[in-house]
Amino acid sequence: MIERATTGFLLWRVTMKFRAGVDRVLADLGLTHAQYSLLASLRGMTGDSGARPSQRELADHTGLEPIFVSKLARALEQAGLLTRATSDRDSRAVELALTPQGVETATAAVERVQGLHRELLAPIGGPGGATDHQLADTLRTLLGAPPPAARTDPEREPSRQVGSRNMTTPAGPPPLTGQDLGEAEGAVHGLLETIVAGTEVSAEEYVVLRVVTLRPPMTFPELRAFLTSQRQLRRDEDQVDALLRRLDGAGLLTGLDGAGPVSVTARGANLHAAVFASVQRVGGQVFGGFDPAELAVTKRVLAEVTRRALRLRTELAAA
Repeated sequence: MIERATTGFLLWRVTMKFRAGVDRVLADLGLTHAQYSLLASLRGMTGDSGARPSQRELADHTGLEPIFVSKLARALEQAGLLTRATSDRDSRAVELALTPQGVETATAAVERVQGLHRELLAPIGGPGGATDHQLADTLRTLLGAPPPAARTDPEREPSRQVGSRNMTTPAGPPPLTGQDLGEAEGAVHGLLETIVAGTEVSAEEYVVLRVVTLRPPMTFPELRAFLTSQRQLRRDEDQVDALLRRLDGAGLLTGLDGAGPVSVTARGANLHAAVFASVQRVGGQVFGGFDPAELAVTKRVLAEVTRRALRLRTELAAA
């Protein structure tokens, strides 16, 4: 009976549940859980810095056996997702670096696994909550890792009830507001419009190509509904329908009139890759110089802001 299970057994069950979930959400990307662990870790260790960690450093970071890391790296190299080269610092070491395809695949995979992570932690308040922090601290202790830097204790902060959740009430003007997010979104979108100018797609059409490329397969009705729900596109269902059919007519998408999923054509994939390369190059200038840990925290905050805004919108609409 699981009610009488030991802590070790419960840890094993949670780990196996997460691994099975990762294998499921990454199946169409051609990645296993183990391959994802290496690919995502390499992405996190290098960021946009151009660093090339060795296989040994990656093994130490992931907790995997060096020989297993070597085997995984060879498979990912054959798939065109990373490169392996003898280190200039130590001729005995092999350094790894993601290819552009590897960066794109890792980015898509991380996004999917983060969604799975939120789903897994939802019963205890989701990522970033007090219970999540306590669980993470406990696991760090079991791993013999040092505790994180001091963080604010949410239970000691003044709070108010909003719907069914506790939300912190700031003592003064909040350091981050919707106005800040809106201005940042507008600036980034304007930059994207500049990047795609001169190509055969608009910024919105590039976003659609990226969604179809990176997200799990969707039928035409599912894709249309998803894009309509993305408020940043500012398109109703009829406008999204017209947008998708323009891309289909241009030979960039296929599958709109069938029962199967919508997918990019070979020409659409080439165009997406070319535009993405420009976006990535310019994006490196936008996000370069930030501490990777700060960027990770920012991403978690934005994900939580999105979740809360969607929940509150539903609650207010039903009131």
